[in-house]
Amino acid sequence: MDISGFSVEDFVLNREFRIWVLFPGKSTNIHWDKLLKENPGQISKAKVAREIVLNLSYRKESLTENESTRLWELIDAELDDLASESEGCEIVPISPVSILNRHEIPERRFFRYSQWIGVAAILVLAFTISLGVNLVYYQEMPVAPVQLLVYEEHLTPPGVKSTMTLQDGSKVMLNSGSSLRYIKNFETDRRVVHLSGEAYFEVAKDSLRPFTVIAEGVKTTALGTAFNVSAYEKENINVSLVEGRVEVESEKDHTLSAKLSVGEELSVNLETGKSQKGNFDPDMVLAWTNKKIIFQKAKMDEAIRVLENWYGVKFKLKNRPAPGLLVYGEYEDEILENILEGLSYSARFEYKIQQDEVEISFR
Repeated sequence: MDISGFSVEDFVLNREFRIWVLFPGKSTNIHWDKLLKENPGQISKAKVAREIVLNLSYRKESLTENESTRLWELIDAELDDLASESEGCEIVPISPVSILNRHEIPERRFFRYSQWIGVAAILVLAFTISLGVNLVYYQEMPVAPVQLLVYEEHLTPPGVKSTMTLQDGSKVMLNSGSSLRYIKNFETDRRVVHLSGEAYFEVAKDSLRPFTVIAEGVKTTALGTAFNVSAYEKENINVSLVEGRVEVESEKDHTLSAKLSVGEELSVNLETGKSQKGNFDPDMVLAWTNKKIIFQKAKMDEAIRVLENWYGVKFKLKNRPAPGLLVYGEYEDEILENILEGLSYSARFEYKIQQDEVEISFR
């Protein structure tokens, strides 16, 4: 599971995360310990999500005798583990809290291990007393119902394009092989959608709720405008502004921040982190919205991706094309065979179409 792009809401809604927080065990501890170790930047979000999950699952009752006994057993176990650290033994995380704290940047130690054991015992005891008091206190307090976030998702399989109008009045045209995910009816202070693939947006104006498209960690924000976002896997992310103004920034690289004017495009290379701003040809960028395919100095891999999504087929290459091979062509409402026939002369390949599979052999 990839948690690198998880928000706090994603953690809360994730079934595996909730099970780990509420019913931690050896296997789930090891699993989440590994995920958080690989994604240290997500620890702060996971901590907030853990508190939300625990609050949602809070039981309004005092501790029973068995629960109290079990709690003291856990305290003794924690102290034994801390004591073993002073003997050079590695501490194995036994709870979500210890795992979340384990990967934080350690502070300088001013106490010896024996002193840490005493401090840990005091903290655990204080937490136990606080927990018991809170459980009793909140028995009489009414608990407001918590509204869980509900997401909507739209998918367009290869060979299919779709047009939709969102709850706020914004219009979206989703290209083939793409998906759009967002909170139902949006939030009160913002409108955020997550895109994979390509889409054209005509954003309804709402000065109190900015409209943001997040694609592979790149955020495009606008109040009311029209723009195209292309974010296919292993390709550059391209944001092309048709109307209004937008601001593009990265969730991971805070040095990336650019404001676009009409006719400008920002291209972001996710591998190098470099970006380039320039002008674009609307007829070419928006060709897909008008049922056109235009290849202008297109790499062969990109051309294959376009044709796979457009016609719902899979390509099988018997050998690789010559390095640096670029293809050209413009097609409108053409069948796949005619496009392959036209490309085969300049790209020098032979092709064979068998149902939903295309076999290509370069000469």
